[in-house]
Amino acid sequence: VELYDVAQSDRTEILTRMLTAKGFLFGSSTHDNDMLPNIAAFLEIVKGLKPKGRKVGFFGSYGWAGGAVKEMQEMLKDSAADQIIPGISFKYVPDESELAGCFEFGSKFAQSLK
Repeated sequence: VELYDVAQSDRTEILTRMLTAKGFLFGSSTHDNDMLPNIAAFLEIVKGLKPKGRKVGFFGSYGWAGGAVKEMQEMLKDSAADQIIPGISFKYVPDESELAGCFEFGSKFAQSLK
């Protein structure tokens, strides 16, 4: 597992590492009913690469109304990547039970890669 912040990391490095990965999890908080601009720009690149045979999952948070997870899913819907589990999103900071749901989400995703 490797963790990258697309706002801080070199995108070329991230994309190079993605070439050998079996799957990707993308996350964003919601800003103006959409994903953050940095992740939107990065997903446009990923979409163009058409990551066939790779599995994807999406997670996020929101304050007023959610939208980031839905928008990320929509953006990569036709990319040839396989979304194998429903995305998750939580209002503000997840509580203890929601964190357990996050752990389960990650575990299910990891199991799908085996």
